[in-house]
Amino acid sequence: MMLTRGFGSFGMFCRGLGAANPGVWLALAALFVAALVVVIVLSVKKSHKSANDGAAEALKLRFIKGELTEEEYRKMKDVIGK
Repeated sequence: MMLTRGFGSFGMFCRGLGAANPGVWLALAALFVAALVVVIVLSVKKSHKSANDGAAEALKLRFIKGELTEEEYRKMKDVIGK
């Protein structure tokens, strides 16, 4: 009797098919896929942002060194920002 109903509150997970319930596995798979998508999106955003930051820093350095005029600096900054 104890084996069919489970032990205490854990029994609600063991009724019927228990861990073999396809709904449980589908929910876990969906959760895993969602977490994977979040990780991929965040890593792509981070790499894209760091590339723009590097270009902006290089542009700023050229302006500070006097290699660019203020007008050239502003035009290039607008291009990088897009």
